[in-house]
Amino acid sequence: MYFPSHPNIPTNALTWRFTQARGPGGQHVNKVATAVTLRVSVDALHVKPEVRQRMLDLALVINADEREIVIRSSVHRSQWQNRIEAWHQLLALLEKASLERKARIPTKPTAASKRRRLDMKSRQASVKTNRRKPILD
Repeated sequence: MYFPSHPNIPTNALTWRFTQARGPGGQHVNKVATAVTLRVSVDALHVKPEVRQRMLDLALVINADEREIVIRSSVHRSQWQNRIEAWHQLLALLEKASLERKARIPTKPTAASKRRRLDMKSRQASVKTNRRKPILD
């Protein structure tokens, strides 16, 4: 069977581990190692340093000591489908980390919003002055 590859992800950056899945499934779950744990060494990826950092920030599970991302999959009953699922999760993470955020352009408040804010401030001030005890001369 063919397993997809990606130019930015060398095979030496990936470590696959297979374990028995938890949950329902009867005897099949107890006998077969279908759950997949994929460990990705972020430093071995062929991407920019800022993309590496964003990947570490976005990842749900990381091994901070070795700068690894840990992806687990036990959704399917077959080991092969779980491998494909973990691979797709890694590709989605890489794609999301590769997108650069647009720089925010600061804008000035509109004249109407300034007027509304000042009206609200004066209304609140009048409410507070009405709460005071009356001054008796």
